This record gives sequence, C-alpha cells and structure tokens, in this order.
Amino acid sequence: MKQTTFAKLRAVDRKLIEAAKDAMETAYNPYSNFFVGAAILTVDGEIVTGSNVENAAYGAVICAERSAIVRASAMGHKLLRRVAVIGRGVGAPTKEVVSPCGLCRQMLFEAAQIAGKDIEVIMSSTDSKKIVVSSIHELLPLGFGPANLGLDLKRFRK
Repeated sequence: MKQTTFAKLRAVDRKLIEAAKDAMETAYNPYSNFFVGAAILTVDGEIVTGSNVENAAYGAVICAERSAIVRASAMGHKLLRRVAVIGRGVGAPTKEVVSPCGLCRQMLFEAAQIAGKDIEVIMSSTDSKKIVVSSIHELLPLGFGPANLGLDLKRFRK
C-alpha cells in the first residue's frame, strides 16, 4: 500500500477518481446517508461506474464497488484492471480514504483471479487530498476464489 496525491496519479487513475466522484452523487442511501461511488477500468479501457444502493431489508444493500462489477459484467466486461472508490456523508466529507468492505474485496479478488492479474484499488478521501493505492491481494490476503476450487478460469472470461 502506498499513500500518494491526486497530482501524482496517472491520468487514467485521476479520471477513475473523477468518475467515481460523479457516481457517488447517484447513491440511493436513505438509511445511512453515506454516499459511495466506484469506477472500474476494464482491460478494454472502458470505465464503468456504480454507486451504493440501500434497501429497507439491510441485507439487500449493494455497495458501489459491487454495483460497478455487476454493471460491468452485464455490459460484457469480465476482465477488470483497476477500481477507484470514494465516499462522503451528508454534508460531511471524509478525511480518510474510503476502502472496499469485505464483500466487495471478495468480489474484486475473484475478478482478479478471472483476469489473471491483480487489480489495483485506488481509495480516496472526499476531497482527494488523501489517496491510498493498493492491490486487492494486499487488501484480502489469502483470499479464496475459483482458482482455489481448481476451476478452469478461461471459461469465466467469456
């Protein structure tokens, strides 16, 4: 994991954070009032976004990262390269970076196994003054995915 600044990021990573910031504003969050946006870069160079969607049945909540993964899959993108995550409260920007929850880390870990390459995770504070860049393998060490089941990952890439 490394801490960096917005200015030091690659242009594509700055673009991902900006796309995640825009997506954050589309969150449906009447219960937590916490806005989260995610932007995924596919191996094809497409940026796919998602935001958190809450539900009165709390178990039905979907985080921004999983929302973006599901959306990318529905668009035919199975191979992912990086993801940017950003969040804020109502009138309360975060001073620390927002990181994926355990469920999102699991889905990103599986996506990395399918892609055959680690996924970079760019986590930002609301104002992007604090940024941490990591990999999904750093965030979920000893993760478990389809490769651990001995499955042929090529069939997942279609």
